[in-house]
Amino acid sequence: MRIGYKRVSSEGQNLDRQDLGQTDKVFEEKVSGASAKDRPALMDLIDFAREGDEVVIYAIDRLARDLRDLHDIVATLTAKGATVTFVSERLSFSPRSDDPFATLHLHLLGAVAQFERSIIRKRQAEGIAKAKA
Repeated sequence: MRIGYKRVSSEGQNLDRQDLGQTDKVFEEKVSGASAKDRPALMDLIDFAREGDEVVIYAIDRLARDLRDLHDIVATLTAKGATVTFVSERLSFSPRSDDPFATLHLHLLGAVAQFERSIIRKRQAEGIAKAKA
């Protein structure tokens, strides 16, 4: 089964840009990617995925904005026997493959996503402080 996952950070954003191609089932949510445990559709996807499934996500930062969460989600899905594919980065992780360059790429891009999230939070805090002043 080819299972899709789409996420945007807020209700006002649109999921349409995340083209996953043909899928059998898609899990969608409009919630921050800061923490995996606060995302019910993601938890449902992890529970739903089975051995032999392919989980397709448009981009690494759509799956997680925390490096630990990213690693844990990919590891959990591959341990269940599912393959995880990122369309934008053209990366794929399966229970049968161990590509050190793909893993490095995942960690680097995951770290960038986490850094970007930190910068966004800092700018938000600065904006709130200015608005209060």
